[in-house]
Amino acid sequence: MYKNPNLSPEERAKDLLSKMTLDEKFAQLHIYLRINEVYDELCETGSFEVRGGTFSTPKSQDTINKLQDYAINKTRLGIPMLFAYEAVHGFIHPKATAFPQCAGIGGSFDLEAFGQMADIIGREARSAGIRQVYAPNVDISREPRWGRVHENFGEDPYLAGEMGAVYVKNVQKHNVAATAKHFIAYGVPEGGINLAPAHIGEREIREVMLEPFQKCIDAGVMSVMPSYGEIDGEPVHGSVKYLQDILRKEMGFDGAIVSDYSAIDMMHYFHNVGEEKVDVGRLALKAGVDIEAPDIYGYNDDLKKEIENGEFDIKYLDAAVYNVLLLKFRLGLFEDPYTIPEDYENLYSEEAQKLCLRLDEESILLLENDGILPLDEKKVGKLALIGNNVKESFTGGYTCKTDHRVDLYDGIVSRLGEENVLYSLGCSSMHTTDKLIADAIETAKQADTVLLVLGDCSTLGGGVAGDAAAHRYDICGDEKVAKYVTCGEGYDVTELKLMPSQKRLFDAVIAVGKPTVLIVYGGRPFAIKDEVEKANAFMFCFGAGDQNGHAMANLIFGDKSPSAKLSMSFPQSVGHLPCYYNYKTSARGRFYKVHGSLENPGRDYVNTSPDPWYPFGYGLSYTKLNYSNLTAENLGDGKIKATVQVENVGDYDIFESVLLFVRTPKCPTTPFVRKLRKFKKVNIKKGEKVTVEFILGDEDFTYIDNDYKTQVLRGRHFLQVNDLECEIFNN
Repeated sequence: MYKNPNLSPEERAKDLLSKMTLDEKFAQLHIYLRINEVYDELCETGSFEVRGGTFSTPKSQDTINKLQDYAINKTRLGIPMLFAYEAVHGFIHPKATAFPQCAGIGGSFDLEAFGQMADIIGREARSAGIRQVYAPNVDISREPRWGRVHENFGEDPYLAGEMGAVYVKNVQKHNVAATAKHFIAYGVPEGGINLAPAHIGEREIREVMLEPFQKCIDAGVMSVMPSYGEIDGEPVHGSVKYLQDILRKEMGFDGAIVSDYSAIDMMHYFHNVGEEKVDVGRLALKAGVDIEAPDIYGYNDDLKKEIENGEFDIKYLDAAVYNVLLLKFRLGLFEDPYTIPEDYENLYSEEAQKLCLRLDEESILLLENDGILPLDEKKVGKLALIGNNVKESFTGGYTCKTDHRVDLYDGIVSRLGEENVLYSLGCSSMHTTDKLIADAIETAKQADTVLLVLGDCSTLGGGVAGDAAAHRYDICGDEKVAKYVTCGEGYDVTELKLMPSQKRLFDAVIAVGKPTVLIVYGGRPFAIKDEVEKANAFMFCFGAGDQNGHAMANLIFGDKSPSAKLSMSFPQSVGHLPCYYNYKTSARGRFYKVHGSLENPGRDYVNTSPDPWYPFGYGLSYTKLNYSNLTAENLGDGKIKATVQVENVGDYDIFESVLLFVRTPKCPTTPFVRKLRKFKKVNIKKGEKVTVEFILGDEDFTYIDNDYKTQVLRGRHFLQVNDLECEIFNN
């Protein structure tokens, strides 16, 4: 019956479950990580022990097909394997496409282009035999010291939800399961340290953290990955409240829950909530974690014996196995399990690289400019490229170096020619030498203009793999300095400044006195106001895609105008944290309103204001836009139409992100100062005026009541676009 494709996935999964032995059920709950060992075993002996229903870190198409063939044709029930891998900002493969990091993509506010990006990710993953990807990351990044900020779409739940839903729909068109992660509150760890507890109340969870996951669920996401962290003393991987009561029952998720790697193990030796391995296995299975990754730990033989002996209810096991089987049936694995050689050979495409260039351009931020940019390509003379991110520019976590990557150095050289480009390393991410500094000074002296390119360093493989130095080095002549990882999973910081080696290089180059553009590649916001004030312009990139070098050149030389806006606020300092824009009305010094300075001390704070350095939604361009005529009309049935006019009175065509916020003056529970509720990316040619229209519904005017239920707030609200505001009643 389960082999009948005319039956529903639910019917087939139920039938197959009824035919399975206890060993066969347990085999579906694990992920094989060491695929090479299993493949070698199959080649040497003609078989392998099926101890998992999923493979991760795939080797090759031939490997996938041979392992799949064995599972289907040489095991009793012929249950196909599920091959899964990472695809946060592109499917990780040398022949695939590495797009810019998600924090930059969020700042593009370009749902159309991002939808095309997700479509390419799904297609490339499927071509390589991957049927599940561990993305989208829809954590809300409210802690910039955390090393995984760049993997997410920013600090706003509406933006993250819209992006996440688009990713889900477009990846899953290719029968590749998306995995929304990390449920929940992973982006607010204590002290900014990865895996640390999230100190967050239930109302804030419901007001801020659930929205992007709900949108992914509404989009049909097939799997969810819980957070490593704990909330109020309860590890999420062992929480019936969060994974069953909220995720499944309230939010309506009916897919598979896959553990984060070693997260069940961590409940035992890290969170310390179980005496034995079997204790955390019980916790996770009862909470509803269907797949344990990456090795057998809690879902072990001891747990199997407890079920055999009737000591632990088999219903929890059956529920998990059913969800895994249902996922495989929904993906069509029983009818279409293999990869196609022709697809694999065509992984790379010009179409994907063209889109990558567009998104690289739309995700690079211009944050300061005294008029030096754009540079005149014909008059720039000698251009010096100095710094640790000129070559092998920061790409962030969960990336591999593709065969077609273009770093900033290559992009600039392709425009000016090597004879007009001077290069000096100056420093690595964390180290420098007197000789490197001296070489950088001499290089700057020979140049007409300097691009000083600093910032973070990441692991090539992504994740927590390898030591911080990763046995990699920057080499300049006979000088060799280690490349230490400064940002990524498990690489968190106490400061948001330039590393001392980079600060030393910055001061030395600035002292030369040449016109200088500061370019920072960073996986998190930086707080470097003093340095930026000494430069002529400041550009920022959250993580480079394949075409970043060409994109940087296009923006620097004025082929395109920068259009990105910040998806996450930049604080003045670590002492200004938190600094996200959608705070409650009693926060950020709204009582005394006498902000101080070192010269004129005050209150909220004594020596500074609590405002961010650069707020969410901030970003400069080369043109000038005038916003006018914001109006709102109540259409009835809970619908409101808002319109605003935007005129381009500058000299550049631009793709402008128009952001609409809602401000609610009074609410039964304390309101936010404002919330992003709509956005649109519009093309406005120079001299053109466009009218942008938004339709809002009841879902845009909600609050969480005292019983933690979502309610629509009727009455008076204000809509905000840019510096405009208008009143509306949604009675």
